[in-house]
Amino acid sequence: MHSEIKQNYIEKLRLVSLGLLEALDQDIKIMLREHARDGLVGSGATIKKTMDFIAQGNSSLYQAVLTHLSTLNPRFYPQLEPDVQALAKAAQDIFKKESLACLKKSTEIARNPQLYERMLPEVEAAMATDLANFQNSLNAAALELKLSTSTPLPTKVFWSLEAVLLLVSMFIAGMWYKDPNGNYEPILVSLGLVIPLLAIGIKISAKK
Repeated sequence: MHSEIKQNYIEKLRLVSLGLLEALDQDIKIMLREHARDGLVGSGATIKKTMDFIAQGNSSLYQAVLTHLSTLNPRFYPQLEPDVQALAKAAQDIFKKESLACLKKSTEIARNPQLYERMLPEVEAAMATDLANFQNSLNAAALELKLSTSTPLPTKVFWSLEAVLLLVSMFIAGMWYKDPNGNYEPILVSLGLVIPLLAIGIKISAKK
């Protein structure tokens, strides 16, 4: 990955992670106020709600990775997918560490600290599911970039010209059919010579 693109990606994910952790902290504070009002602070609802907030943040982080890839729209190269995965993992590791600390604190607030170890596998399973979905979406995005950048520009230009000339040929042939006396034969012959040359140009440019 180009150094400038990589640095931009790292900074973007750092900001996203900080934003998601701040949002997680605010959501938990609001939830605790509501639960204090309703007498639910010491219940399992506090822990469950915290787990829901963590799941939402984790999913949003992976979505941000994919969105920024689309924004940057880098040129495809073989290591693109592993490089993006490495950046995503680094950002997710930070989010996971801080969010699990929030979960541990919630179990303590709910006066059930022993539930942290019991709930941890469920949280990690949800994160693993998010990772699998992310990897599948990243693979699709990488394939799309590969297809869009693998065709050289000259080849695309030749294809466009060939398509236009074919349409012109069909149009003139239609006019000639309606007016057999028209002098359309020289034009069609010329187009018939040019189109094969474009086909050769496509083959040559595609090999470069």
